[in-house]
Order: sequence, then C-alpha cells, then structure tokens
Amino acid sequence: MRNGKGMIGKPIVAYDSGEEFRTIVDLIFDQESNQLLGFLVDEGGWFSSALVLPLTNIQAIGADAVIVASRDAIDSAQEFPAMQSILERDNILKGTRIMTLDGRDLGTMVDLYFDDTSGAIEGYEVSGGIFADAYSGRSFVPAPDTLKIGEDIAFVPSETADLMQEQVGGIRGAMQTASGKVQEMAQFTGKKAQEAAQFTGEKFQEATTFAGTSFTNAVVDPEEQETFVLGKAAQKAVETTDGITLIQEGQVVNSSHILAARNLNMINELYHATGGRVTERLGERLSGAVTGLGANIGIEQAQGRRVNRMIFTPEGSVVAVEGQIVTPRVIERAKTHHQEQALLEAVGLTTGDALRVTSSNVGQHVKDGAKGIWEQVKETASNLQEHGTQAIEDRRIKGALGRPVTRVILDRNDEVILNVGELITHQAIAISRDADVLEVLLDSVYTETPDLSLDDLRAPESGKAALN
Repeated sequence: MRNGKGMIGKPIVAYDSGEEFRTIVDLIFDQESNQLLGFLVDEGGWFSSALVLPLTNIQAIGADAVIVASRDAIDSAQEFPAMQSILERDNILKGTRIMTLDGRDLGTMVDLYFDDTSGAIEGYEVSGGIFADAYSGRSFVPAPDTLKIGEDIAFVPSETADLMQEQVGGIRGAMQTASGKVQEMAQFTGKKAQEAAQFTGEKFQEATTFAGTSFTNAVVDPEEQETFVLGKAAQKAVETTDGITLIQEGQVVNSSHILAARNLNMINELYHATGGRVTERLGERLSGAVTGLGANIGIEQAQGRRVNRMIFTPEGSVVAVEGQIVTPRVIERAKTHHQEQALLEAVGLTTGDALRVTSSNVGQHVKDGAKGIWEQVKETASNLQEHGTQAIEDRRIKGALGRPVTRVILDRNDEVILNVGELITHQAIAISRDADVLEVLLDSVYTETPDLSLDDLRAPESGKAALN
C-alpha cells in the first residue's frame, strides 16, 4: 500500500536506458470505481495534451523512484479516455471534507492510500472529524465502494462511520482488571519461558551429539565464523589430527591462521576455540522463532482495533496507517511482509495478550514451530555433511596448489610423488588421488609465511606464461 502524497514529485526512471526523464505531478483517481488509474506527469497547455502514466505501465514503485520499461510508458491523456475525462472534471481531493449521507463529518481529506498493484483505494487520511485522534488530530476513513465528490463535500455511505469505530468488545471482554491481567500475564510468560528453556536445553544436548562441523555450519555460516575469529585470542590450542599446532592458547588469530584452518576444514574448531558458541546462536534462532510464531498465531486479535502509528515494510510500502481500523486485508498484508509483531504493538497488544485469548493450544503451536526450526537446522547440517565433502576438498586443493609440502609424499609402491619442500602441482594432485594418498598430501601443506628469498621461492624453470 502506498500513500498518494508520497508519490508526488517522485522521479520516473526508464529501465532500458536508466534515464530519469519525468516526475509525477498528480494522481488520476476514478471516484466511480474508487480506483487509481495512473499519474499525471505533464499538465499540458494550449497546444499540447497532458501526459499520463497508466498504473498498468509501471514495473515497480520503489522508495525513491518509479520504474517503467521505457519512455514509451508515458503517453498523451487523449489515448486513455477514462483518464482524459477525469482530468477534464478537475476534481480536487486534497482539502475536500468527507461527510456521511446522514450528515456526520468525518474530517478533511489530507491523503489517500492505494494498493500499488491493483490501484484500489484502501482509504483516506483525514484531519479533524468525529473520530480524530486526540494527539494527532488525524483519522483514517476506509474507502467505500464509491465516493461522490461535490464542489466542497465528498459523500460516503453512512456505514463508513460504523467501520471507523473500534470493534474490540470481544477481546476487551476477555480481559480482566489491570492487576489480574498483570498477574495472569506473568504466569503465562513464565510458563512459556519455562517451556522454551526446557525445549532449548533438550536441543542443546542433542546438538552435542550431532555432526560437529556440519551442525556449526548449519547454524553459523562459515564466512561469519571467519569474521568472528579474526583478531580474537584463542582460549585453547587447536591442533590438527596429526598433532600439528594450528594456533597456541592466547595467540591472536590472523589471516594466516584462517587460511590454514580453511584448507584443513578446521574453521569450526577455530570458531569454538575463540569463544564462538553455536548453541547460543541456535537459542537466538529458536527464541526468535517462538516470538514470530506467537505473533503469527495471535495476529487475528488485532482485527477491529485502531492502529496508533504508521507501519512500513523495509521497502517503504505502507502496511497500516495511523488511525486505521485493522481489517482482514491489513492482517494479510502484515503477514505477507512479516510485520505481525509490529501490527500487534501498533494496536496496543503484546504477543502474550493476543495469545492468551487465542487458543488453549498455543503452547503446543509454539513448541511445534520451534521443533520445525530445529528440524530445518538438522536437515541443513545433514545436507552440508552429505554434499559438502567435494566442495571442501576442492577448496583445500585450491589452497594447496603452489605451496610446498612438509613431508615426503609416497605412492603405494613407495615411489616419491613429492619430496619435502617441493611445490604442489595439478599433476601431483592427480597422481596422489590415483594413489589414494590425496588426503595425506592435503594434510602436508606448508601454510606458514616462509622466511625465504625470492630465488628460494622460485620454481626450477620459468613459467610458460612468464615474460622473457
């Protein structure tokens, strides 16, 4: 949902050329169908027709610009009879008073809100009127099927005023006195916290028996692990399976340690050695899931309540308007954009309030949802374990190529593939793989920064791509 006032002055950008070539001047609104048809971009003059942008020609409405396919998206208003007729009537919405057919003043129109896909008008922001908020002086008039705009007054059906009244009898009837409510909420919150703690504890115990590296990578991305460890001191020493020390206790992790750990597939060990706690991260995910699930389950209790502040999506689209009464459409929009928690807070409800009057099976819903998150983590870890072996090996090979080996690499016939200090080549990789000693080779890569001269580091012959 977008507001009309926010559209005026917004630049229009052609996708094919990237050119910003027009700006929106005004909205073209059909009062008979309560529909936004498009936008005026040039009012025209004595010798030129007005130019318009039909809503159907818009690819996207962003926070900073309107995107169209090309300059051809804009055309003369004469090509669109419905819009031309509206422009000739010259109805002005802003400043028009809205009144019901039985004479109730709903306020003076300040802005309108429309669905940015269909163009359907969802309602009008008004100033003053019988439902004006005591603090802001504004309220929200839901759009009727038709709006009859006169010279000074726009008339709406009498039922519109009924839709503007907060319908919260059901939930208010379920609420008790303030002291009783606080006590009951404390019990409710405590019970849910206890259930969450018990469930999380069970999962942490299960985590300790699950495949270590894959589990860690499923919860914390390896790149995030590398970012975490850089510059931190190791709380314990980390050794390879061959007993070679990767990092000493108290030593600060640098890029060389990370490179070596990456080649040895030991970022997981380095992460834990520097204080990384996968169980805490899993707990955060489970806790967030419980909160989100609670909001999703209880969101229906927002229906009929008045929104006390604007709610936006991260992209800048409007979910709900201050003063608006929550309808099923608003709830669906909040779910689509994952703004359930924000909507509950905007109508003065906590997740606990909503859950308490929603269902006696809330605890089971929350626990089932948390279990679902846990199963996702396990499935991701299993997939990483099953399908990640080749990717890990490829990364280790790339890190090993061009580096010397720290021991003699022998094939099954005890013939030397590489001697100590010789460089790992693609041929050495292939021979080692055929001889089933590739793992030995990759575990023998020299990863320290050598204190050698340039001549010592050179291969015995010039490269075929080297300049003569």
